[in-house]
Amino acid sequence: MILRLFIFLAVLALPTVAKADYYFWQDEGTGLSLTFPDTWKTVNNTNPDTIATIAGPKDGAQPVCRVDARPDKRYTIFPARYGDSVQKVAVSEKFWREYLGQYDEFELGTMHNGSGLGRWFASFALASYNKHFGSVLQARRAIMFASLYNDTLYIVECSALSHGYDRWENDFRGIIKSVDFKKAFHELPTGEYANFLHDAEMYFWAQTGPEGTTAY
Repeated sequence: MILRLFIFLAVLALPTVAKADYYFWQDEGTGLSLTFPDTWKTVNNTNPDTIATIAGPKDGAQPVCRVDARPDKRYTIFPARYGDSVQKVAVSEKFWREYLGQYDEFELGTMHNGSGLGRWFASFALASYNKHFGSVLQARRAIMFASLYNDTLYIVECSALSHGYDRWENDFRGIIKSVDFKKAFHELPTGEYANFLHDAEMYFWAQTGPEGTTAY
């Protein structure tokens, strides 16, 4: 009996593995999707372009992630293979400085081209800024990604009060990494490739054949 009691107490003393659940969210209009921990929750959007706002637990740092989606068809004339070059022109340092202009004061920190968001090319930036909420001035730090995919510009910004940002950066990166877009481009430049060597004869209109066609 004493041995059984010892085993029971030993089992109780073993550390338990914490399990976290995640919510899956998808925008009906754009098809963008993301996941976030169940300790976070969706809140009302405050900007016209914002399609999702999720807030983290209340710990004094006010962590929040926001996803904006803006129609942008300026570069749709270029084939998808130029996506990397388009990103460097359309979504780079100049873009981030204009984006951060919505805040009262800002400082653009690290910025990189050639990053990724969802299934496409993106730029990445770190920034700090001040923002007034009524009579309260908040100093915040943010991690941001932007991608121009097909005909839509997607911007993901996750931020927290400056003093608590480091506690939440891993959560921010996990949420941003989960972002995915509704597929708009095929993996191959011109769609599915037809294997002419193994398929049946294929006919093309030409003036050389007796009936105006030639076979390959």
